[in-house]
Amino acid sequence: MRRLNPWLILLFVVALFLMFGNVPMGNNTTVDYSQFRTLVANGKVENVVIQDTLANVTLKQPESITVQGVRGTPEQRTLANFKVRLPNSQTNLEAFLDQNSVNIGSRRYEQPSQWLSILVSLLPILLMVVFFYFIFMRAQGGQSGVMQFGQSRAKRYGKENKVSTTFRDVAGHEEAKKELVEVVDFLKNPGKYHQIGAEIPKGVLLVGPPGTGKTLLARAVAGEADAPFFSVSASEFMEMFVGVGASRVRTLFDDARKSAPAIIFIDEIDSIGRKRGAGIGGGHDEREQTLNQILSEMDGFDKTSSVIVLAATNRPDILDPALLRPGRFDRQVTIDLPNLKEREAILGVHLRNKPLVEGLDVGELAKSTPYFSGADLKNVVNEAALEAARVGKTRIDMSDFYRALDKITLGLENGSLTISPEEKKAIAYHEAGHAVTAAVIPGSDKLQKVSIIPRGRALGAAFYLPEERALMSKERLENQLIVSLGGRAAEEVFMGSITSGAADDFRKATNIARRMVLEWGMGDNFKNMALSTDSGPVFLGEDMARPKEFSEHTSQLVDEDVKRILTRAYERSRALVSEYAQAMHEVADALLTSELITGDVVREAVRRTGGQNVNLGKDPTPTA
Repeated sequence: MRRLNPWLILLFVVALFLMFGNVPMGNNTTVDYSQFRTLVANGKVENVVIQDTLANVTLKQPESITVQGVRGTPEQRTLANFKVRLPNSQTNLEAFLDQNSVNIGSRRYEQPSQWLSILVSLLPILLMVVFFYFIFMRAQGGQSGVMQFGQSRAKRYGKENKVSTTFRDVAGHEEAKKELVEVVDFLKNPGKYHQIGAEIPKGVLLVGPPGTGKTLLARAVAGEADAPFFSVSASEFMEMFVGVGASRVRTLFDDARKSAPAIIFIDEIDSIGRKRGAGIGGGHDEREQTLNQILSEMDGFDKTSSVIVLAATNRPDILDPALLRPGRFDRQVTIDLPNLKEREAILGVHLRNKPLVEGLDVGELAKSTPYFSGADLKNVVNEAALEAARVGKTRIDMSDFYRALDKITLGLENGSLTISPEEKKAIAYHEAGHAVTAAVIPGSDKLQKVSIIPRGRALGAAFYLPEERALMSKERLENQLIVSLGGRAAEEVFMGSITSGAADDFRKATNIARRMVLEWGMGDNFKNMALSTDSGPVFLGEDMARPKEFSEHTSQLVDEDVKRILTRAYERSRALVSEYAQAMHEVADALLTSELITGDVVREAVRRTGGQNVNLGKDPTPTA
């Protein structure tokens, strides 16, 4: 919070003092003429200055004098000077004053200006107005008042304050960088494209999950482009006053056209670019007015401006179709989660300035972070550095990264949680069920480690190194279900009772089974057809108003298919943990002893108990 200027505080205090202090600007008390003569006769008057029919009287010392009060009643006041209204006939007044040794003033006073009196009376109000004006201006971030609401809040980058980020600082996303390099090249060398008849693209929309580097790529464009770059968040267009958003859009594009060729970057454009008319009970007029202005500026009657609009969003499904059509956002650049090679490159960028032990396997670390975004990887590196510093290390090693991964994926160790021996045994057999089924089933994800150390809300977890695939076969999905349900099957077989520990397993397994039926056509009743067209979360009233996609009978058949898939997987899990009972006992005992074991311990136990084809995997996601 910015501190108030001391001069503003002083100004406020003075204004209050003048308004409410009731401080007299001078003594204007008037005394009766007869009482004045009495004071003169008693020798108490020192000086009299006569001004037409008014006399200013100064006493030798303060005296208690009867004067006319505010309400017209007489009251006593102690005065040293006062005024006297003289009668029209002032015969012998000066002689009377001389006789009593009173000094008579020779100068005559001018009546004070009426305008000066008005100004003095208005001075406190003017001071208050000035005070609140400056307070209001500071509240607007240094802008000059209400008239500045419609001005653009965009930050401009140019030769004076050029962004230091370049494409060399962005690891991975090679296809996206190629698209954006072309945009930068167009601004630098427009003639190469104009001579062949190509037109400048009006807009490029960066689409991808949170944390994948959309804003980072925009910063790299700002660093690479030899042109003015205007950066603004879409939410900054909105304000409490109607019409401000559209005004800010106009100002932004006017500034960009004056500096053309230029680039405008609008982050999180979905906050103002939502589909119009999709809300329940009407839309947001101010937001839609702002969107209409953006549509007009991007593809209005002016076709000659060399202004490119970059925008970023992680919800392209809710954007207005008019915003996505060619002529506005001509290109959509998808920035997905990084693959194995890209994760290794991103980790290399974040590890550049970190003290690492010799021979740190960055490739192994990249394999241990499947489905991590660029922001997630940066967080892993930072958490590993914090873990190393916490134990007094001067260099970061793999154990620090593994502890950081455990903390990020499952949460902090819950050492204060009290678990009874019977509960701990149930947890050990539950995790052993996951581990043994993963080690037995061919083609399932490679088991990395198993833990029964409570972390966050999980009492135990099995970690895998999944092989990243573009397509998932039905057999592989069924194997995932078998492993997910292995914990509950182990509880039933070896503990004789079931617990609430399988809640998350059931949630994940049911989700996979429903998608197999509704989206991938793998159900017995609905082969080769998709029953769900839902592409994302419910969007306002549009999805609620959508007609039902299938009948009640079809819904019943879908439920039957889902139940059939889960039942088959559970029966297979139960059979596997029973078949490999000896391995189950060994793994559970090892967990009860050490609390954390590696996947090699599980695979060796399966091998000793008759497993010929132990799953070694090809390449850690946790399963509680």
